Amino acid sequence: MSCACNVVGLLSTSYQGIFSASIDGSTAVEVAEDGTVLLGQTISNLNIGAYAFLPGQDRFLGASCPVSARASIQWVTKENCETGEIHFIPKSGGKASITNRSASGVDSTIIDLTCSPGISSTSFEANAGSGPTSPFFFASREDGFNLEYNGNPLAVATGSPAAYTISLGFVGTITAFLQGFSLTVNPPDVARVQYSFTFAGVAV
Repeated sequence: MSCACNVVGLLSTSYQGIFSASIDGSTAVEVAEDGTVLLGQTISNLNIGAYAFLPGQDRFLGASCPVSARASIQWVTKENCETGEIHFIPKSGGKASITNRSASGVDSTIIDLTCSPGISSTSFEANAGSGPTSPFFFASREDGFNLEYNGNPLAVATGSPAAYTISLGFVGTITAFLQGFSLTVNPPDVARVQYSFTFAGVAV
């Protein structure tokens, strides 16, 4: 495979608002006592950063103060010895949290916890890196299960493990599993989302 270099503005995708994307991966390599090199599974990761709004939409999703949301899914990979197919099994899925939802003004149809057992705490952040007059923030944090995001560029439901088909222009179409998601809105900074996916093999 040859090396290629181009400008980000020419990267064509099926989604609007993507500002960063990366793919990397690794193959399990083991050396037996007799020197035999054994190759195992090849697992790759796809990371995407995007704006959580479309042109003309509210850049803050209705938020008037900072709000964030996080979710993660852990996966176990098992290889079918007969076919060589790699299966992704959710180890623990859908753990999620939303910080400052009640005071942020963000519509629950955009981001929500479908299972909220009432576990709440206080989130606090103070940093004097910009001087003693820097603001500090505290907000309520809600922990739960199955975070649903229905915004740009890709809607996800973290409590329902599923394969996502993602088209990334010249990179091609990838079938991948969500392992991490985050939404951050911190006015006057606009709303941004980060996705982390895992998939078998490599992008070719």
